[in-house]
Amino acid sequence: NKQKRLRDAAIMAAEADKVKVVKAAEASADAAQLQGEGIARQRRAIIDGLRDSITHGSQESLSTEKVSELLLITQYFETLRDIAAQSKAQTVFLPHSASAVSDVASQIRGGVMGKRK
Repeated sequence: NKQKRLRDAAIMAAEADKVKVVKAAEASADAAQLQGEGIARQRRAIIDGLRDSITHGSQESLSTEKVSELLLITQYFETLRDIAAQSKAQTVFLPHSASAVSDVASQIRGGVMGKRK
């Protein structure tokens, strides 16, 4: 009788551990989803802000390609900032000129369009 209670207690403890692991995984997945949604809203706001600040006071509109390029430039500079702030490397060599940003944009566009084929 004592052995059965010990076995039942061990089974219940194992099931409790399983529930903890499953709930932790679900919480992590939910957090990642919410983070992704937040990033998407942030990018949407950046795009809208860029579009509004550039076309403010004029009747011109920006093409989707130009807005995408502006977003890529913004992300490029954010990446440089993050590398400088968080990297443990002493030196990072990056092509950095006005044409380098355009080259990066065309490479990303080429990579995305190439994968659609």
